[in-house]
Amino acid sequence: MEVWDHDDKLYEVNSWYCLPDDAWQYELVERTEPPGRGACLAVVIPDATPEPGPFTPKHADHVLLAVARGVTPWPILRRLIDLVESSGDIVATDRAHVTADDEILSNNVWLYAGKRFEVNSFHLSDRDGWCYELYEVKPDASCNDYVEVQIPDANPGAGPFVPEPSDRVTFTVHGEWDIPWPVFRRFIEVITASGDIVQDQPNV
Repeated sequence: MEVWDHDDKLYEVNSWYCLPDDAWQYELVERTEPPGRGACLAVVIPDATPEPGPFTPKHADHVLLAVARGVTPWPILRRLIDLVESSGDIVATDRAHVTADDEILSNNVWLYAGKRFEVNSFHLSDRDGWCYELYEVKPDASCNDYVEVQIPDANPGAGPFVPEPSDRVTFTVHGEWDIPWPVFRRFIEVITASGDIVQDQPNV
């Protein structure tokens, strides 16, 4: 178990083999909030050989990020991603890719494993920030599950958008959802490539 802190909040990180799921799991839970109220993220990596021997991770297209409620600071989210990927448990695969939907001709609509996902980015005038939003397109969905990354504006109302440093950026979960790991990683890569994630500059 590890305990990380950010902005006077504590985040507990555990990793273990989950027998009911035959999978290795990395779980991040905010412990500052009352039980069941804080943010909860879990990377679930299925075991390719659950019976005969030691844990053998299945390829990344089988990995899920299970998200439930709450807000996670960007630095804590990145630290979780780095922890999981440095473990060697995320095994690359060529079998499935996240691709743009050629029928719709939009880079904001992705296809993965027969599912459709949409990514939107827009300015939140009521919150003085920029938002990146990801959700799965389900015509018959009865709930509104999605995740968003919010980047506060350092120059609100006075000109073009200027992103605040990354320690002010948040990853917010609405509802509960199992996101395919390749889709989640592409979402993070798109945000990072935008140039809107900036590190705080130390005083000289």
